[in-house]
Amino acid sequence: MGGVVSINGRLLAVARMVIPGQVVADIGSDHARLPIYLVEQGIVSWAIATEISQGPLSRAQAAIMLSPARDSIQPRLGDGLQALDWSEAATVIMAGMGADTICQILSHDWEKAASYRRFVFQPMSRPFVLRKALAEQGWPILDELLIRENKRIFIIICSQPENRPYKLSRLELDIGPRILKNRDHELYKPYLQQWMDRYQAVYKSLLQSNSPENRLLKEDYKHRIKALEVIMDAG
Repeated sequence: MGGVVSINGRLLAVARMVIPGQVVADIGSDHARLPIYLVEQGIVSWAIATEISQGPLSRAQAAIMLSPARDSIQPRLGDGLQALDWSEAATVIMAGMGADTICQILSHDWEKAASYRRFVFQPMSRPFVLRKALAEQGWPILDELLIRENKRIFIIICSQPENRPYKLSRLELDIGPRILKNRDHELYKPYLQQWMDRYQAVYKSLLQSNSPENRLLKEDYKHRIKALEVIMDAG
């Protein structure tokens, strides 16, 4: 009954950042595919798959029951980290949700969040919001990965709780401090070009208005474009 589950490249990259041999918790688990994969592959011995509502939880439970690893995966109903006990997991995964949602989950109880050893985030939008929150809390960004899937580039961020707040530049917030240092990555130039296109589109729209607020924003985006041009020319 059951078999080895397969996962896409995005989740595979997330799996590589998990602390091996330790408990993992996947928040908003989406059919529990990642916890099932991690246990079936022997990467972890125990996994927790959480969902915020009964419908998704039932689908996760059904998928888990089909897996030979079902006795080592526990589905739970709960909102974010409220589904977990303090220090219960070594790695907490939050993948496939917006950065605003991720920050909302973390900010509900930063002290509890700091009881887990590592976090692996895969924000679907606005990664700068997450990076800003991590910097303010003093959580270092250990690694960042770029993954292309279905013609879209996804970002994966690995961090751990500490208490040493730091500052990130505007480009580091948007693009990522680790990504900016990894010029040899095959997606480095396409990802930077993606941000350049975004900056230029916003700047072009701001040129249509001369309001005081827009004048400040125009200067901001003009600076971003120039700073990114320097980096792209050097790369």
